[in-house]
Amino acid sequence: MIAKISSGQGFAGLVDYANDIKNKNANIIASEGVDLTSNKSIVASFNLQAKSRPSLKNFVGHISLSFAPEDTPKLSDTLMADIAKEYLRRMGIVNTQYVMSRHHDKPHPHVHIAYNRVDNDGNAITGDQGFRKSARITQVLTREYDLTFSKGKKKVNRDRLKGKAAVKYRVYDTVTEVLKTSRSMETLKAALAARDIGMNITFNAEGKPKGVVFTCDNISFGGYQIDRSMTYTKLCQRMGLVPDVADNIKNISISDNRTEQRDLSFGKQHSCNTPGESVEQRETEASEALNVAGGSDTTGGNASADSGIGAVITELIVQPHVVPTSGGGSGNEDRGWNDEDKEKKKNPYKRRR
Repeated sequence: MIAKISSGQGFAGLVDYANDIKNKNANIIASEGVDLTSNKSIVASFNLQAKSRPSLKNFVGHISLSFAPEDTPKLSDTLMADIAKEYLRRMGIVNTQYVMSRHHDKPHPHVHIAYNRVDNDGNAITGDQGFRKSARITQVLTREYDLTFSKGKKKVNRDRLKGKAAVKYRVYDTVTEVLKTSRSMETLKAALAARDIGMNITFNAEGKPKGVVFTCDNISFGGYQIDRSMTYTKLCQRMGLVPDVADNIKNISISDNRTEQRDLSFGKQHSCNTPGESVEQRETEASEALNVAGGSDTTGGNASADSGIGAVITELIVQPHVVPTSGGGSGNEDRGWNDEDKEKKKNPYKRRR
């Protein structure tokens, strides 16, 4: 189970998308305090209450909850609504209007929650946009409701990946392959260079290795952004090296602590309010992120659901997409049961025409 959170300034576009019966086969599974006669009446209900707190700029709340395909048989509308309500309660989204619309257009079950960030007493709801808080809550709920955790990247359909996601998986696959015959950082670098992938070590202020950067097609990623198994320390371990004294690392480094302050195209964290980012795009990112919600290792080990929240949060932001498995396979294992195309550029809160 994964949640994606956003906020905005107009209910019309969000409600039209969330309750899109024609294109999304949507159905409302729960609501509170709104007139369900039509999308227009839902919007009017939201707007009327939002006016009681005119100082709140982003009064529109939107959360999408995505589940693994194999959880479909157990996820009745009633159970999904119960889980969604419990998620809202633990996030502190209470005493306010909401509409929960379930979509049936993807292999993975998912629900969109439109809610008013102005509560029934005219107060602004705060703390509802916390990413780390949400990640913890979704992990706990996944365990409590016996839902599916992640298992890795093994079933990714590379042919459907685009843009940076495709580059990340190319780096991941190539590094994984050349590691089988590499026994030093120098040989690893050379093997990658032969495949048009650059690798450089970065250092901290004390001159000790602190990370690794891979570059492919003029796009650079920190090792941790590719996979938790691609950090400098993990690479050393897999080659039998001592991280602090890996051979000849000075010869393959590009930066000290000061130089490394530049962006290097590292994954920009997906802000809840990214201009031009579509609801569909955030939904895609949500389902791709479900792969790491359980905190599983991609190197073959089975990490527990309680593994470090920091790793979970990092991968929620940067991991690429995964294609659904046939027959409702391990959806959260394969992060992207929906579209792997992240190129759609629409305003999520603009009414469709």
